[in-house]
Amino acid sequence: MKKLLLGAILIFYSFILFAQNEVLTNQSIIDMLELGFSNDIIVTKINTSKNNFDTSIQALKELKEKGVSNDIIVAMMQKNNNTEKQMKKTSRSGIYFKVGNELKKIHPTAFSGTKTNTLGTALTYGIANAKIKSTMNGKHSNNVIDTNIPSFYFYFDDKEQNSFVVSNWWFTVASSPNEFLLSKLTIKKNRRELETGKVNIYAGNSIGVDEDNTIGFEIETINDYEFKVTPSVPLLPGEYCFFYRGTVPQGGYNNQSVFDFSISESCNIETKYKNDDYVWIVKDGKPRNYKITSTEIRKDGVYYILQQRNSWEPLECKESDCYSSKEEAIKK
Repeated sequence: MKKLLLGAILIFYSFILFAQNEVLTNQSIIDMLELGFSNDIIVTKINTSKNNFDTSIQALKELKEKGVSNDIIVAMMQKNNNTEKQMKKTSRSGIYFKVGNELKKIHPTAFSGTKTNTLGTALTYGIANAKIKSTMNGKHSNNVIDTNIPSFYFYFDDKEQNSFVVSNWWFTVASSPNEFLLSKLTIKKNRRELETGKVNIYAGNSIGVDEDNTIGFEIETINDYEFKVTPSVPLLPGEYCFFYRGTVPQGGYNNQSVFDFSISESCNIETKYKNDDYVWIVKDGKPRNYKITSTEIRKDGVYYILQQRNSWEPLECKESDCYSSKEEAIKK
């Protein structure tokens, strides 16, 4: 009898724990509708649960096609805005990303050291640059994001209030996400690396992240101090960071920290072909064979950078225009 009672209690608490951790998505709403739940029950569930709704135009179109009513869609949009409203009330400066119906702050991670590869410079008698790489302990960030196109929220201090906080000075001296760079980190053994400068015997030193290795992002202004930032392209699984590139204030401050995050391995984007594969495309009305030298994931699909034998000129081609064989390319 005692064992049965204990089992019932464990099941009851497991159910409560599941309900507390449950996060509604667009698919959750579609599932409830298909199960026959009425609109008022679904709206009540929305208002009493955490959520990670996608309320973009395309997502709303898909919901409408699935038969979701306007009342439910309005409830989803209102609930989805609660996070931004909550942040406006508390006015906390920093960089945040969305987890369910809450925003999680990305705290700065300090570099554990720097290193300079002088071998290349020595072998070229000083002609080649020696790269300065700043390192961080650990292969992965503690901030794990489960989407390829995450949204970040930048909150800056109101300069008129003189609310200068030493531990968060970036968001007092800066006033826009344009003063930050988004860069991919390189994993080496049990650390992450970011190129933060170059040394050259003849040209001198240059400090800062190489902008050729950065990722663009789009900025949506919420008000003078709050911004929504979205990467211009989907981010593949890996390690990334925001790096402040503005002027560092005097008085003992330094820029030896970044705002790091990981894109989860579960967000891997499958491609039809891999780097170094050979594909056929139709160019100038004829099928031609190219080698894939690199792959780029963009919002409108997968693109390959191609190189033809005995040619130095690269060619960019969308995945849907690449074929496995000459015969397949001719048929298309």
